[in-house]
Amino acid sequence: MLPFVILLLVPIAIQHIKIKGIDYSKKCQFALTFFFVGLTLLVMLRHKTIGTDTQLYIYYFERFNVMEWSEIPDLSLELGYSYYNKLISVFTDDPQVFLAITAVVISAMIYPTYRRLCLDPSLTIVLFCIMSTFVMMFSGIRQMIAIAIGFIAYEFTRKKKLFPFILAVAVAVMFHSSAFMLIFMYPLFHAKITKKWLYIIVPLTFVLFVFNAQVFSVLSVVLEHYTRFSATTVSTGAYAMIALFAVFALFSFFVPDEDLVDAETIGLRNFLLLSIFIQIFAPLHTLAMRMNYYYIIFIPLLLPKIIQTKSVRWRQVAIAGRYVMVVFFLLYFFVSASGEGALDVFPYHFFWEDVV
Repeated sequence: MLPFVILLLVPIAIQHIKIKGIDYSKKCQFALTFFFVGLTLLVMLRHKTIGTDTQLYIYYFERFNVMEWSEIPDLSLELGYSYYNKLISVFTDDPQVFLAITAVVISAMIYPTYRRLCLDPSLTIVLFCIMSTFVMMFSGIRQMIAIAIGFIAYEFTRKKKLFPFILAVAVAVMFHSSAFMLIFMYPLFHAKITKKWLYIIVPLTFVLFVFNAQVFSVLSVVLEHYTRFSATTVSTGAYAMIALFAVFALFSFFVPDEDLVDAETIGLRNFLLLSIFIQIFAPLHTLAMRMNYYYIIFIPLLLPKIIQTKSVRWRQVAIAGRYVMVVFFLLYFFVSASGEGALDVFPYHFFWEDVV
């Protein structure tokens, strides 16, 4: 537990404690940097038992060590991930070094966008840590690389560079087939969805929630073709995140002064709407959450921007909401981390520890 206490509480302290000669913006940058460096180190130095899929990826890496380049296309793994493994195996056969390199690669693609957009490190950090992508950092190597490449696709989206965007998405798909979900990023980001759209979005969300099983059965044909998962419906009971994302969406539409909201904030808010639609299917299949990872990882960047553009009418709600979210989600994370948690990430162990 101690590594995660340091990982979260130190950046929050850095942001809020007065440091002579250092202005607030520099403290925020340092806080966010401390978090990402700390997170990267924890992912790099984790024991092989941390993360449900870590040992499987170590097994794959060890196979690539003894394979020839010509044998790679014969495997069932995505080609991008296969060649990535083989390339690293040219320089090292140590699985721990492989995990370390991969941790750096993933963080290096995510961090620049977070640094550019982060306005409130404390809120961003606690939101990041309660999203499923946080534990995926310690387990789902293939998909986390694809998610990280999604940030490169995002930067091309923001700059309206369509061809490089398509190329980035294609590369991401070569690491994890579910990354085809990124193709919606470009049109969605540039859609001008305002509060007036809620008259359509709210009823549509309700109808989709009521008939989610029927809609999912239609979509399952596509899902089974483009992913490696069976689309057979099962009850997962994943309803809490739907409600949470809905609250975030209402907060994002009602709190800000629309005249102050810039195009990038609107684009990020549009991602949140898509996350709600995808999450509606999560109670039927865990695949829905996996496909949602590409967009929920942007939520920690959206909410601080919403608070920054708060309207006079909702000013007190925004300020109070910020403190409530930081405290609540911080406590929620530590309560969750005190148990076994998702994807076998908790309790954390370093690779040099003896783990029974």
